[in-house]
Amino acid sequence: MKKNIFFLFLISIIFFSNTKAQEILTLSDCIQKALDANFGIKIAKNEEQIAKNNVNFRTFLPSIFADATQREAFNNSKRVDANGNENIFKNAQTDNLNTSINLQWTIFDGCYMFVSHNKMKELATIGELNTQLQIENLIANVTAAYYNIWIQAQLLEATENIMDISKMRFKIAQDKYAIGSISGLEMQQSRIDLNADSSLYMKQREMVTRAYIQLNTLINGSLEKFNYVKDTLTLLPLLDYDQIKQQVLNHNLSLSMAKKGVRISELDLKMIRSAYYPVLQFNPGYQFNIAGTPTSMTTYNRTNGLYWGFSLRVPIFSQNAISTQAKNAKLNIQNSELNYQQLELGILSNLAELFVSYQNNHQLLAFEVQNLEVTYQTLQSAIERYRIGSLSGLEFRDFQRSYIDAVTRKMTATYQAKISEIAILLLAGKLK
Repeated sequence: MKKNIFFLFLISIIFFSNTKAQEILTLSDCIQKALDANFGIKIAKNEEQIAKNNVNFRTFLPSIFADATQREAFNNSKRVDANGNENIFKNAQTDNLNTSINLQWTIFDGCYMFVSHNKMKELATIGELNTQLQIENLIANVTAAYYNIWIQAQLLEATENIMDISKMRFKIAQDKYAIGSISGLEMQQSRIDLNADSSLYMKQREMVTRAYIQLNTLINGSLEKFNYVKDTLTLLPLLDYDQIKQQVLNHNLSLSMAKKGVRISELDLKMIRSAYYPVLQFNPGYQFNIAGTPTSMTTYNRTNGLYWGFSLRVPIFSQNAISTQAKNAKLNIQNSELNYQQLELGILSNLAELFVSYQNNHQLLAFEVQNLEVTYQTLQSAIERYRIGSLSGLEFRDFQRSYIDAVTRKMTATYQAKISEIAILLLAGKLK
């Protein structure tokens, strides 16, 4: 009884271990792992937080600071009064102590503080958009890598089927050669073809391994982890070009960041123009002074108390520096607008090219699906014909090649259609 219990316990452990080893990850799982572990995303989020930290009310708040100085000196001095009396002091010690607490509050500076605050908010928005852009790019890369594994796995299955058929052909050729119905040359050729298919299968296994390593790198996972993708590649319904184009113009993150760049250039011009206006500051404070001077008529002096006042600085002439900066700022605005237009043109051009490729890949996929069905049926028929001897080995090999070529073209068209679909959604800001 104890042996049976131990045996069942051992079987449970083995089953649990195999189940854990065969963990299946969906595309969403891989994307979440990548978002949690990707170093680029972490850096982008930190930079975004830095930009958010800069959005505060410090430009509107006063500055408070304390000053303190202490000076002690030993001097030799000679003093003669109006009556001719002479006093000589040697190594006379003098002490001075000055302390104050000051407040400096800018009341008006040509709206510079308001414009600066708005600029910090725009920069924080750019930080958010940059993080979203990094996330969307990562999602696109993970999705492409994930489905590449599926494609390579399908090709591996096809090459394995071809290898199995070649093994069967070699076995049939051996049997025919044994009874003298075929020559030894044809039997040897079947062996050569089997070796070639076995080599192709090994190379395709390497491609699957490489695909897993690429995805593991993106999700920052173990590079030795394999066989966790068991999904199916599905394509979305055909996208509408006009609708996608409008979404690109409204939601493309690169264009949104370029718009913010134009806005920041406009705010820079306002900040420069604020230098034309006077600056009014309120300056209250508290001071405490002690002076000990034994060589003077007043040997000890102490003052303390509150003070307040206003300071006004009016710009009159600054060697045309403000005017030059304003002219340059206007040119920077024009450059920002031109950069936006250039970026928009480049993105729309890229969209047009992607959409042509996207439509062609869908059409090619429809053709290749039909071709694969025909070549598969033809290959099955060729197997039977070769088995009964009505088809030569060379002719049979052509049917094999046609089948593997059809599988490769179908998988390539499927993957390319998915890649172009992902790229279009990325441009439209639809990868979330």
